[in-house]
Amino acid sequence: MSDRDLSRHRARVAALADALAGSSDPVRLKKRTSNLFRTREDGEFTALDVGSLNHVLAVDPDERTAEVEGMTTYADLVDATLPHGLAPAIVPELKSITVGGAVTGVGIESSAFRFGLVHHTVREIDVLVADGRVLTCGPDQRDELFRGFPNSYGSLGYATRVRLDLIPVRPFVQLDYEKFDDPDRLFEAIGRECATPTCDYLEGVYFGPGDFVLSRARFVEAPPAGASPSDYTWMKPYWKSLRSRRKDLLTVHDYLWRWDTDWFWCSRNVGAHLAPVRLLLGRKRLNSVTYQRIMRASHRFPLSLVSRLRPRTESVIQDVDIPIGNAAAFLADFEAEIGIRPVWICPFVVPKGDVPNDGAPNDDFSLFPLRTDTAYVNFGFWDMVRSREPDGFYNARVETLVAKHGGRKSLYSRSTYDEATFWDIHDREAYDALKRECDAGGRFPGLYEKAVGQR
Repeated sequence: MSDRDLSRHRARVAALADALAGSSDPVRLKKRTSNLFRTREDGEFTALDVGSLNHVLAVDPDERTAEVEGMTTYADLVDATLPHGLAPAIVPELKSITVGGAVTGVGIESSAFRFGLVHHTVREIDVLVADGRVLTCGPDQRDELFRGFPNSYGSLGYATRVRLDLIPVRPFVQLDYEKFDDPDRLFEAIGRECATPTCDYLEGVYFGPGDFVLSRARFVEAPPAGASPSDYTWMKPYWKSLRSRRKDLLTVHDYLWRWDTDWFWCSRNVGAHLAPVRLLLGRKRLNSVTYQRIMRASHRFPLSLVSRLRPRTESVIQDVDIPIGNAAAFLADFEAEIGIRPVWICPFVVPKGDVPNDGAPNDDFSLFPLRTDTAYVNFGFWDMVRSREPDGFYNARVETLVAKHGGRKSLYSRSTYDEATFWDIHDREAYDALKRECDAGGRFPGLYEKAVGQR
């Protein structure tokens, strides 16, 4: 990082620290986009404008690391690293996701079966805490904060700088699709890849009972003879190609953002899977930011009136992590009780290097501890479920199924846990100690209050 860039970064952080220290109300972030999908209570808050903390500070090709400010989007980070033949080890699938958000909110992607979750690829974090201090943490300094920051969702502080790992990439990605009709065979194949990888990226999609597609992707230097890369950035939805092709080819840039154009398949909820609508919207509007804006506008007057004309529904937007040995049983229960399709299937492992004792059954990230003796499968499902039940019924059923199958649920979306159950899942002792250090006055919402109480 140049002295000039460092000086400007420090000035931006100092301005935020002064604004924080010079106010007394409860604090919320003011930002342009959000990948949190839960409603929030109104009230008197200090709005901390973090929009200026969106710079890539440095890319070190020799060390294979990047330093970025917390509100830097992965789209900007990828644009900065690809010219060096590098990419972040984990690139969450939507361009609008920020690095700080992915660290505090547990990000994932199709390289996770090699590298783990986003926080497993981070070397150092600067955290702005409630009294305006900036605390640098990593495995060798303030380890408790470093291990407690993932899954804290802004309840301890905000990432102002993150140093993370990069991996070497090539210009193109060759994709091979394998169909399965038996979930046990699918998860056996995924387990073998997690144990002994033969590809660079791995993911699957569940389209319905007996209808699975597993995608293995490998870096290649150049297209095979006579082949040219596919383009899924406008008229052709990527997800619709999975069952119609055996192979595909994308540039590495387009592979990393293959899901963003249609927000996986959620564009169909606004009709954007239809050719006339795609043509009308144009290439630039087909992206996750557009769909976020439409979704949030639908909850505000006058668009909120439309919901009264339709059958009552419940929004079920969730990602859950299930030990691979229980994955098939979880999916069968999910199909029977919730029934959302398609479902994204993203396997991941916990890198052993992050565990002080390789024989330990869990890693030591206190708010998101994971077993080290098994691979996991992340199931992502995002849709509306028609309901005659009380609001929240289906989200609560998801939580029950996750517990039944020994998994964990992300907190970016709706949670219905009672407080006792919530703190049975999360390490309250470790969290309370960090809360006292970082936010003794309670200016940030507590984790339970934010995740469940909608603060």
